Amino acid sequence: MQLNLPGKSNAAKTRKMMTKLITLFLFLNLFLYAAGQTAVKSYSPKQIIAVDVSLKAQKEVERQHQLLAKEKLTGKEQKELDLLLEKYGEPVESVWDVIEGGCSWYCGGGNYKVVASSSLPDTLGISYAANSANDLSYKTAWVANKGDAGIGEYIEYYFKNNSPRITQIIISNGYMKSEAAWKNNNRVKKLKLFVNGKMHGILNLQDSKTDQVFEVGTLGHNKNQTDLALRFEILEVYKGDKYNDTAITEIYFDGIDVH
Repeated sequence: MQLNLPGKSNAAKTRKMMTKLITLFLFLNLFLYAAGQTAVKSYSPKQIIAVDVSLKAQKEVERQHQLLAKEKLTGKEQKELDLLLEKYGEPVESVWDVIEGGCSWYCGGGNYKVVASSSLPDTLGISYAANSANDLSYKTAWVANKGDAGIGEYIEYYFKNNSPRITQIIISNGYMKSEAAWKNNNRVKKLKLFVNGKMHGILNLQDSKTDQVFEVGTLGHNKNQTDLALRFEILEVYKGDKYNDTAITEIYFDGIDVH
């Protein structure tokens, strides 16, 4: 006759339950690890810089140059100049300059090449090529040449490995040369950022006529001595009022190793 021993039965059930719990624990850990490995980091601007290229600003900068060129100023002119210098700064040559005069990261850094997957053809002497987003001017812009709002199109910047390292990426969003051009064309909403061919994260841009500063870590000085390549791929856009063309006025950089 076989005896049913309650103690042994409970112990077996306990062992079985513990085995299931351990298996579940290991599965959850593997799942969380895999999720962490595939998660894409999202970046928002750390700083927003207003851009004023209005006719009023152009005239004020021209007036500033006139006053600076005069050998002697009246009291009224000196007050006018002081206000203009406070507003624009002495090194400003033109409202179209992305970077003001004086020393900057570009004194020792900068890319040596820029390419794009596509660009609108030149029109009436206006270039929409990749270099238009690399000329440090608010007058020009790279415009992707693809019917679907440029989704999937990209622009890529190359830096020598010994170039000063990058800590900030600044994007002048949309076609900034005029209010009409900015509103009529698409602006970028999301950009995929690839560093040396690997996905680094998503840049989330505001729909504003501004310079948007992103901090994405320290980039450059690759251990394998290869050049640094940064690719910006259009993922999503803000729709323009008139055209389905997506424009980026400028992508420029700031960093370390130059001062």
